[in-house]
Amino acid sequence: MIIKKILNSGNYGTKKEDRTRISTQTSFVGLLLNLLLSVIKVFLFVFTGSVSILADAINNITDSISSVVAIIGVKISDRPADRKHPYGHGRIEYIATLIVASFVLVAGFEFIRVSYDRIKNPFDINYSYISIGLMLFSVIVKFYMAELYKSISKRIDSSPLMAQYKDSMGDVFITGVVIISIIVYNITGLRVDGYVGMLVSVFIIYSGYELIRDTLSDLIGEAPEENFVEQIEEIMLSYENVLGIHDIVITNYGPVKTFVTLDAEIPYDMTLVEAHNLIDDAEREIKEKLKCEITIHIDPVGSYSKIEREIIKSLNELIKRDNRILSFHDLAKEEDIIRVEIVVDGNIITSAKDIGKIKEIISNNLVSYEGLKYEIQIDRDFLTEAK
Repeated sequence: MIIKKILNSGNYGTKKEDRTRISTQTSFVGLLLNLLLSVIKVFLFVFTGSVSILADAINNITDSISSVVAIIGVKISDRPADRKHPYGHGRIEYIATLIVASFVLVAGFEFIRVSYDRIKNPFDINYSYISIGLMLFSVIVKFYMAELYKSISKRIDSSPLMAQYKDSMGDVFITGVVIISIIVYNITGLRVDGYVGMLVSVFIIYSGYELIRDTLSDLIGEAPEENFVEQIEEIMLSYENVLGIHDIVITNYGPVKTFVTLDAEIPYDMTLVEAHNLIDDAEREIKEKLKCEITIHIDPVGSYSKIEREIIKSLNELIKRDNRILSFHDLAKEEDIIRVEIVVDGNIITSAKDIGKIKEIISNNLVSYEGLKYEIQIDRDFLTEAK
C-alpha cells in the first residue's frame, strides 16, 4: 500500500515521473520507522542492560542518519547542470551512499569495543517475553523496510535506496541473532550477550564494506548491464541500412544520466542526407526508449578494393579458427598502409604481452603485399563472450 502511494505521488511510469520525490519519500518513511525502532530498543536496553540490544539500537540510529543523508544526497543530485558541472550532479548519489557506508563502518567498530568490554565484564541481564515480542516486531518492520527499499530502488535505479535495502536485510539477520541470544540466556543462563554483540558488529562492518565496494565500482566505472547493450544493438540493427555497430562506449554521470557513443556501419553509397536522417531516427528512438543521451558516428562500408577483399576473407577465416578474436572493423587502405581494428575478448587478452602476441598471430595470418604494411589496432571487448 505504501509502495503504491509513493510511486503514484511521484507519477511513476509517466512523462511527469519525479524520481527525486519518490526517492525522498521512501527514505523519509525509512527514517520514521528507524526512529521508532531506535526508541523501542533503547527502552529495552534500559530495562535489560543487554549490550547486543544496545548495539542493535545504535545501528537503527545510524540507519536513521543514513536516511537523512540519502534524502539530502538525492536533493543535491537533482540539481540541473551548470557551468562547472555540464553533465549534472547525479554522482552525488554515489557520494551519499559512501557517507552512509562510513556511518555503518564506524558503528560496527564501536560495537566491537563495547561488546569486548561486556565479554570481559559480564553480568546478569533481565529479559522478558515482552523483550522478545518487541524484538520480533523489529524484525518484521525491518523486513518490510527492506522490501520497500528494494521494490522502489529497482523501479527508479537508486543506489542510496539499494544501499538501505542491503543494510535493512542485514538488520533482519542481526536482530534475529540478538533474539536467539535472549532465548539461549533464558533457557540455559549462559551469558552470550557480549559474544552475540561481537558477531553483530562483524556483520555490520561487512555490510559497510559491501556498500563501499559496490559504490566505488560505480564511481570508477562499472560495466553496463548486458541487457542495456543488447537493447542498443537490437534497435540499431532493426534499421535496414545499418549493417553493423562497434566501439560502443557507455558512461554514466549518476543513475539516470547515461551517455552512449557508438559507430554505425552503413552502405558507402548512401547520400549524406540519407545517412543523416537514418542516424537521427536511430538516436531519437534509443534516447526515447532507453532514457539516455547518444551520439552516433557513421562508418561507410562496402567499397573495397581487390586487396581489401582478400584481407577481409583472411580475417573472417581467422575469426572462425581463433575464439579470442571476435570481429574487425574500419578496414582501409591508405597509400602504403593498411589499417584495421581488431576486436578481441578482453576477458582472455588481459595484458600488453597478450596484445603483442595476438597482433603477431594476426599479422602472420594476413596476406602480405610488397610495398604495403599493416597497422593493426587491438580493441578489447569485455561484454561479448567468445564463442
